[in-house]
Amino acid sequence: MQRPQPRPGGPPLAGVAISLAVAVSASANCSLTEREPQQARYLKFCQDYNSKACCIPGHDLENQVQFENLIDGLGPGCKNPMMYPEVRYFYCLGCDPNQPEYTVTSTTPQQIRICKSFLDKLWRDPAFDECGVMYSNPCPTIFGDGFDPYSCGDDLMLPKQSLANAVAFANTFKPPGLDDFDFVEIDDSTDNTPCWKAPAFQSSAMRLRSSSSFATIAIMAFGLMLRSWL
Repeated sequence: MQRPQPRPGGPPLAGVAISLAVAVSASANCSLTEREPQQARYLKFCQDYNSKACCIPGHDLENQVQFENLIDGLGPGCKNPMMYPEVRYFYCLGCDPNQPEYTVTSTTPQQIRICKSFLDKLWRDPAFDECGVMYSNPCPTIFGDGFDPYSCGDDLMLPKQSLANAVAFANTFKPPGLDDFDFVEIDDSTDNTPCWKAPAFQSSAMRLRSSSSFATIAIMAFGLMLRSWL
């Protein structure tokens, strides 16, 4: 039987497969680690991603510290380690193993797409009006760059008075390590473009895990309260 011959001028299938594999591999690198997602040693704050993560424990600690700074000066009537659950999830975005899927590298600055359904839920939190957040003051330019957030003091901010919408909030209070990205909204009710939202909100199957996620937040909250008492 005569073997079928490849079409003249067509690239070898093996070469195409290798090229595609290289392209997928290059685009699948995490922004924080610049490598493909791996199983984490142990993540305390972003526990949803312990089985596979785009971050390491040091990034996880930065997420926790920045969230604690966000609520630190709100006063005893407001400061609560269980408040702002959507912000907690948002600060863990850099640990999500699917983070590269939601990232656009062809723009300047690069963008990360956030689902409108998640942003709407975040913005509905009444604590934004009732408690506010602590806003990190920019450091004087004469000091140069490289300062951690909140190094130069902070001020109380009522986000809904100071910011236009949830997208503005996301771009003002960016997750640690993702300061160079712009966050853009995708209306996931009409647009199938991949966009990020917290794992607990991604599907009915994931919603079954929300009780587990709530328990995780409760354990973390108890630990934070113990720290404040010591």
